[in-house]
Amino acid sequence: MMVKAFNQRVFLLLFIVCLVAVFINPNTSQAATDLADGTYTINYTVLHADNDSASMANDYWEKPAKIIVKDGTMQMQMTINHSSWVTEFKVPAGGGYRDVDVISTDSGADKRVVQFPIEDLSKPLASKIHVTVKDIDYDHDYTIRFSFDTNSIKPVGTVKPATNNSSEAPVKNNVAKESNESTKTTASTENETKTETANTIENPETGDTAMISLFIFIFALSGAYLVWKLKATSFR
Repeated sequence: MMVKAFNQRVFLLLFIVCLVAVFINPNTSQAATDLADGTYTINYTVLHADNDSASMANDYWEKPAKIIVKDGTMQMQMTINHSSWVTEFKVPAGGGYRDVDVISTDSGADKRVVQFPIEDLSKPLASKIHVTVKDIDYDHDYTIRFSFDTNSIKPVGTVKPATNNSSEAPVKNNVAKESNESTKTTASTENETKTETANTIENPETGDTAMISLFIFIFALSGAYLVWKLKATSFR
């Protein structure tokens, strides 16, 4: 009888551990398809290649980064200070590494904005950099990792569809000739579009909350049954 009671206590303990593991952080995984088309910010830390402590390179990458999602694909934009020191920055691609794309350069501030595609924000992104400081004859290659805080993601705007240059001029001319009524209609349409985009971002969170509540109810009910069963057994 004592062995049976002990086994039930062990089972109850394992049940509680599993419950905590499931619900302690349900939103750690973040892929491109989880985000509606738009622009977001995200915080991150630059880590060493072989441990989770912050690398010296962490000070050279400004926070937050920017995520641009369009048609289910994700692009990451980062700003590097001391740009003249970080002479190379490569990210994984096709089984190897590729140079990131340079979006803009500010020589006066010694900064540059880079961009690269990314698929999964829940895992650290391994990258390769080359650091050169001519004044002290420093020249080294490093492997670093970017750890993204998916809980810090915040929307900052929406991606506008591309417009062909050939049709841009006629559109502007027509707008200049349109009446005030047409202008109001266009503004109303834009407001509706923004509202729909906001709902697209918020709705998945509402659905996730409802599902989590259901799981919590089921686990709580199961736990209550196990506790009752354990007490009933102990009095036999």
